[in-house]
Amino acid sequence: MLFELNKFHSSNPLQKLIHLTNDDRQKQFIKALCKGCQKNDTVIYYLSIDNNICGMIGLSASRIDNIPCLHVDYIFVKEDYRKNIYEELNNKKISEYLISVSISLATEIKEKLGLRWLVLNPDNSELEKFYIDAFKFTKYKTAKEKLVYLFIGL
Repeated sequence: MLFELNKFHSSNPLQKLIHLTNDDRQKQFIKALCKGCQKNDTVIYYLSIDNNICGMIGLSASRIDNIPCLHVDYIFVKEDYRKNIYEELNNKKISEYLISVSISLATEIKEKLGLRWLVLNPDNSELEKFYIDAFKFTKYKTAKEKLVYLFIGL
């Protein structure tokens, strides 16, 4: 199997990504992500196996309570590829690989600009537990809006 990591950063990749799921809710997330990409607010990294997109992660710059962050806007793995561990990805699942790519990118950015956290908003309590257990994310509640984020310090 040949894995390849690429990115969309200014075009609208909707036609290439919308077919990855039949779930309406996930399609809404993908549409929003693609709109951010088209406005240059988000960069979408996608992983392909033999030229078929199997997963993606959208990243953008943000601030949480004035803390500069690299924000995971959305992470998605095509259902056929979920929970599988791939030797070619250093014995990781696709989601784990995409998070590790994000951590590497955040570390690179931190060396050039001010950046303190990799942050995400879990969609549900099951995902929250997964990110905390698998990646050692820490829970953070904002001071004003009382929103819950998960972060990894860089």
